[in-house]
Amino acid sequence: MSSVIDFVSESLKRNPLPRSAPFREELPSGWKRVESRTKPGTFYYAHPATNRTQVQPPTGTKQLDAEAPAQEAKMAQVEPDKDTERKRKFKQVEEEAEAEQEMVEEELKRIKAAKKAKELEAKKRAEEQARREKERKEREAQLEKERLQREAEERKRQQELEALAEEKRRKEAEARHKEHEAQRRKAMVFEQHSILQRKLAEDARKKQAEEEEEKRKRAAEEKEQQKTQKTQPKDPKDSKDPKDQKKTEEDEAARKARAEKLDAKIWKQRIPDPSEPITTACFEVYKMGKHQRTHLFSGDKSSWIIGRGPAGVDVVISNARISRKHAEVTSQGPLMFLNDMGSTYGSAMNGEKIEAKSPVELTNGARFRFGGLPELYVYREPAEEEEEPSSPPVEAEVSGMAMAEDFADLPPPQSEPLPPPTPAPAPEIDAEAAAAACAAQQAQAAEEDEARVRRIQQKRQERRAAEAAEKVQMAAKKEEERKKKEEERKKKQERNQKKRALKEAKAAQKAARAKPAKEGGADAPDPELAAGDATPPDAPLPDAGSASPPEEEPTGLEEMEAKAAVDFF
Repeated sequence: MSSVIDFVSESLKRNPLPRSAPFREELPSGWKRVESRTKPGTFYYAHPATNRTQVQPPTGTKQLDAEAPAQEAKMAQVEPDKDTERKRKFKQVEEEAEAEQEMVEEELKRIKAAKKAKELEAKKRAEEQARREKERKEREAQLEKERLQREAEERKRQQELEALAEEKRRKEAEARHKEHEAQRRKAMVFEQHSILQRKLAEDARKKQAEEEEEKRKRAAEEKEQQKTQKTQPKDPKDSKDPKDQKKTEEDEAARKARAEKLDAKIWKQRIPDPSEPITTACFEVYKMGKHQRTHLFSGDKSSWIIGRGPAGVDVVISNARISRKHAEVTSQGPLMFLNDMGSTYGSAMNGEKIEAKSPVELTNGARFRFGGLPELYVYREPAEEEEEPSSPPVEAEVSGMAMAEDFADLPPPQSEPLPPPTPAPAPEIDAEAAAAACAAQQAQAAEEDEARVRRIQQKRQERRAAEAAEKVQMAAKKEEERKKKEEERKKKQERNQKKRALKEAKAAQKAARAKPAKEGGADAPDPELAAGDATPPDAPLPDAGSASPPEEEPTGLEEMEAKAAVDFF
């Protein structure tokens, strides 16, 4: 500043300015003469439309004389001093230099403020771009997470379907195993029944022969006794009153009738069906139609003792008519048997007395009494699923075997006690005829067994054909499911391809929008500043914290792509 002032003062000393006459300035259109706020008394010229300022009068300014005669008269009267005029001019030049320096400083401040605002704007844009990039990455991560979750759910659903199929196959295998077990059990029951029936028939024949032999002996002894009594005189003491003997017989008959009626009532009492399915073999105890208790045959044991005890007994019956070890229940494979162990008062099944040391098979619903007590023991076996039998019913074959000629002597099962058999004369036995009949019966039994085996084989072939047809249907069904899954997988791949294409198109559009901004650069000069225009000193500076320009509205294509992406997800 001091160098400028020295230069101006030296130039004025060498070339003093001529005394200027008073004049009036006529400025061009748009220009104004403005007084400086910092240096009152000094003026500069401004053009508001173009924001231009300068100290010298603009081009086209006209200076007009204002009342020249009066001015001449006045100048003639007063002649200013040369030193005073020189000082005034020096002061004017100094003020103009200071004003110009102030204008330069203000211009520098404006340029710095504009540059700072542009840097802030660029920083905001970078932050906004980073925020959008972060949101885009988070959105893609969320979409990837959802995709992985959907795939995990799909895998889980597939595993559940496979588990269900495996469970179905396992149940079918169990059902087939149960069916085979039931067939095997029926065959065993049939064989056991056949053996038991033959044994019973043989025992009945032997028993009948022994009874007939005993009757013959008794008849011979009675004849011998009658002969002896005829030869000896009668003893009067042995005679009895006919009335007393008749009364005794009537009382005995009445007592027997009452006992038989009570026994029939006990055996025929109504037993309700079990309310829940039976899972373990057991004895249900009833008295006068009411359920008393249940004894289960469970655990790892294969035999259970019934008795009074107190030690070594599984089913305890506290009564004097029950022996310490009265009977025994044994398990032989799928079958259960009851054996009376030689008890004092015996045991009975379905109204018939059980012989000691002769096991009888326990069937579902069979009724038992021990020691003649009024309590009724009903046997229950575990319930099985009812299936269509693959072989002829065992009951029919057993009943057919029971009606054969060799079992004609067996009494039919009845709930009431049978009357005593009428003694029949001993038949004459022909050994050859008996052997021929036995051979014929054996041949007939072999033919029936062969026929039963043929029926079983035919049923098995039919079942295998049905299983093969079911396997073919299952294979066709699995093939259809596989095709459906393949189609779903292809559709999913197409959707993923469309999604990737949509993402690539959006990324290309973003890159295309960001390319012009990168080519322009953040440090490019402002076209208004490059033109060399100046900003007036009193013009307001730009606000550094002003908001960034509004973002561009999305075009129609971008809106359609965004809507398609929302519909897709």
